[in-house]
Amino acid sequence: MRHFTILTIMVSLLGGNLQAQEGESDAAVGYLQILADTDRLQIYLDGVMIGNSPILEKIPVTTGWHNVSFFSPNFKWDHWTHRQRRVLVDVVEAGTYRVHVNPGELQEVHMEWHDLERVLQRYESGRWISAAVGVAMVAAVLLLLGMTS
Repeated sequence: MRHFTILTIMVSLLGGNLQAQEGESDAAVGYLQILADTDRLQIYLDGVMIGNSPILEKIPVTTGWHNVSFFSPNFKWDHWTHRQRRVLVDVVEAGTYRVHVNPGELQEVHMEWHDLERVLQRYESGRWISAAVGVAMVAAVLLLLGMTS
């Protein structure tokens, strides 16, 4: 419990208004329970790392919208190619959960790391399909050129 109290204080200092402050009206506070299908993954709440999965405690937050993610908002995109960035944007989007918390409500967030693997597999299969279509188009053009000569 002491670890969670220290974590709550750190997150509230770093995250500004993201976490409910002690002494706030119960009407302005809700709770998040973050459940992940994989252990030892970093979890970010509104851009601030709050710990690694599993996070067993319910987290007091201000009411309203919150983002829970596997990814740091400080992730650097500069050195990635255009295609890699396009894939990464989809992966980050799939690994970010937007959740609304009402006053006094406990909102569960079920984070699925394996969904991210499916996004990557979809890109990989799409790449092979694109390559096959490209080869078929080149073959068709060569066939047409051969027929006209």
